[in-house]
Amino acid sequence: MGPSPEDTDRGPRSQLTDIGRSLRSHLTDIGRSLGFHLGRIGRELPGQLERIGRGLLSLLTHIGRGLRSGAVGTHRGVRSYLAGIDRDLRPYLIGFALALILTGIPFALVAINPLSKSTTLIIIGVAAAIQVLVHLRYFLHLDLTSTPRENLVAIVFTAILIFLMVGGSFWIMFDLHNRMAM
Repeated sequence: MGPSPEDTDRGPRSQLTDIGRSLRSHLTDIGRSLGFHLGRIGRELPGQLERIGRGLLSLLTHIGRGLRSGAVGTHRGVRSYLAGIDRDLRPYLIGFALALILTGIPFALVAINPLSKSTTLIIIGVAAAIQVLVHLRYFLHLDLTSTPRENLVAIVFTAILIFLMVGGSFWIMFDLHNRMAM
């Protein structure tokens, strides 16, 4: 659809002025909306940060007590130290520690590069698979012994979807690589 007859009668300067006014109006609306949302975030953020700070302080207090008592150095000490932590917090801390370790291993392998490329890729893949299991167990609290059948079906369906997406992505990438090499 072409320009209307009244637009062709007006000059380009007039049209640019109209576009400028419209753009200024839209930017003003965006600025007001952004100001509103930033104001809301500014009002809610101190409370959120205070709650996070209290949780971190509690965690650091637990860790500090264990270190001060010298109970963290031995296997038995770690177990007794973990027994003193809140029962609801314990699986999250164990899962967090395992997730950090399973993330650190691939990063260290890539940074130091001590192994061949294929071995490093295999170890990264295994660490990723184990980390998925850690997340399922410690953060989502799913295990195969107490999980209802519906949850098990959902887990299997999710695993199949992930396998198809990752496998399909690799298939596409390798096919593109082969086509580019020709």
